[in-house]
Amino acid sequence: MQKDSKLSRRHFFQVGAGAAGAVVAGSSAAYACLEATAAQPLGPFFPRPDTPIEEVREDDSPQTPLHLANDNDLTYVKGRDGKAQGQVVYIDGTLHDADCQPVPAATLIIWQAAASGRYNHNGDAQNQDFRHPVTGATIHRTHDPHFQYWGRATTDAKGNYSFKTVVPGFYPANLARHWYRPPHIHMLVMATGLPQFVTQMYFSGEQLVDNDFVQELNTQDFLLQNPRMTEAQRQKLIVACTPDDQRQGDLAGRFDITLT
Repeated sequence: MQKDSKLSRRHFFQVGAGAAGAVVAGSSAAYACLEATAAQPLGPFFPRPDTPIEEVREDDSPQTPLHLANDNDLTYVKGRDGKAQGQVVYIDGTLHDADCQPVPAATLIIWQAAASGRYNHNGDAQNQDFRHPVTGATIHRTHDPHFQYWGRATTDAKGNYSFKTVVPGFYPANLARHWYRPPHIHMLVMATGLPQFVTQMYFSGEQLVDNDFVQELNTQDFLLQNPRMTEAQRQKLIVACTPDDQRQGDLAGRFDITLT
């Protein structure tokens, strides 16, 4: 099917949901891409030269920028024995443009905290240990030498991508304001002919460790609860993760991205 014969998000809103409903009813993927993914801040912990506590570089070519030097499996570091701590989770998705067309050969970069809530970044030097706001237990924000911390994936011909990582820990963003950032993953999208796009992905799921608390943090997070977002956009950033029998029961979630 040619691109101009497919339903675009722009055309959907021009003709109205009623006229377009029959077209999108048979395709959940087409419907999902009608809502543009909300942008979120880059944050202070993007991997740049000289910023990591310990540089993790699976591609040791000096011509490869640091943020592009790792693969899409963050649960281990090539050349090291041992696996990353935490709940393993697979994140799959499809990248669409504003006309709901899949975007092939795009580069996606993710970066995140370890299961301890610690980034591999010298700027994340405060509040190493803190008390859990509910249980009072001490949380040790330790560096995990077996976690990759950032990685890269490339979309296939159908715009699909995949990452294997761990559920990041929560951490205090501002203790004075009792603001704790919920588990989240930063994502940067780069595609030829399109502007760079940055967002953040959040978690839900009964099998998540301490899921009730994670959902409470989601409802209190200043970035996720940005009033400029619609509720539909907000919910699109929260990925439901469930055990996947095809992946030995590890968690899996789907994060489709639609660019504006």
